Amino acid sequence: MGAFFGRKLRQYVHRRVSGDCDSLRCAQEKILYGMLGIAWVLLLFPYLLGVAMAARVELWPVVLIDTISYAWLLFLVLNTSLSYPARVYGLLLLIEFLALSLLFITGNDGAGWLWLFLAPVLAALLLDCRNGYLVSVASTLMLGLLALMDLIFFSGWMVLLNQGLALFVVISSNYLTLSIVVVFIIGRLLNSLDGTLKALREGTRELELTQEVTVDTMASLAEYRDIETGNHIIRTRHYVQLLARQLQRQSPEYASVLDDETIETLSRSAPLHDIGKVGVPDDILLKPGRLTVDEFEEMKKHTEYGKEALMHAEEKLGSNHFLRLAAEIAWTHHEKWDGKGYPRGLSGDEIPLSGRIMAVADVYDALISKRVYKEAVSHEEAMAYIVDHAGRQFDPEVVRAFQAVSEDFRSIARRFADQ
Repeated sequence: MGAFFGRKLRQYVHRRVSGDCDSLRCAQEKILYGMLGIAWVLLLFPYLLGVAMAARVELWPVVLIDTISYAWLLFLVLNTSLSYPARVYGLLLLIEFLALSLLFITGNDGAGWLWLFLAPVLAALLLDCRNGYLVSVASTLMLGLLALMDLIFFSGWMVLLNQGLALFVVISSNYLTLSIVVVFIIGRLLNSLDGTLKALREGTRELELTQEVTVDTMASLAEYRDIETGNHIIRTRHYVQLLARQLQRQSPEYASVLDDETIETLSRSAPLHDIGKVGVPDDILLKPGRLTVDEFEEMKKHTEYGKEALMHAEEKLGSNHFLRLAAEIAWTHHEKWDGKGYPRGLSGDEIPLSGRIMAVADVYDALISKRVYKEAVSHEEAMAYIVDHAGRQFDPEVVRAFQAVSEDFRSIARRFADQ
């Protein structure tokens, strides 16, 4: 049950988080949506129990406050049209409403001050210091206004003042001072974190650029030896990314594996799927016609050559997710769902997901591309072949993703067509 709710929470957060996930705003969005996703589930039972008990003793104001609060929380969770700032302000209003209601009903004996203190802290954490200070001051002014109304119009109306005006002033002053200090500390920490994230992004961009240039150079080694491949490595990189994104959307099982970072790494690794062809003799690799049985057996070894070369690189560099994934793709993209592929004859889920995705992308591009031993087929024919071989050559779930984005495949094929 815990795993189920954990998966659902990750999906809820992922669908709503926008922007670069190494930015401060992305971290703030994850905090907000994670908090909302947890809150509406965890607070359901206390809400029902509290309402039932309050109704039993006829505390109807409590029933009303709890019902309004929980309905408001559900609105913030389920309304997909709300922007991030609107959702934050909605949450702050909800907390202010709860805090003032509890202070009004229970005075200093309840959790009202705790809820009131939470509002500026969250404002600073989820937005910025300026909003945190504004919420602190606004909360204090609201309390002062209620107290003034009680003194002038409704003597004894506000429970807080039953213990004396002096005590109320002291607690309010302490609340304002403490909340401003905490907001200031949060602001300094967030500024420091933002600076660190910017420095990390710059370093990451340089690393990614170096990695991309290295990958393209390595992949070009195989491309230059096989002059017919043309823009094959470019097209397959885009195909792989499309399929992975669609699988992330359509399959909860695959979504837990295909996070944004993995998809990006998968996309960058895809061009190396045929790097092992550098080890295939020229008379086989460049043969203008179909291969004999023995020649094809030699050609099959390119999967082993690619895997060994990339794993050797990982041994030199240490543990590296990118190289490990690239080696996995190079080794397994010719395996088949029914176990009749090569080099190891893996079947079904024994084949790594990266290899199953690459298999569809690679075969589609091979079908639509002209070779000396065959003519290119149309997009519709290639699509029909892949759909027909779902459950035999290809993972049915990956084929379903392919069908959903097939028009995007067609667009990529046209955009990066061989000259």
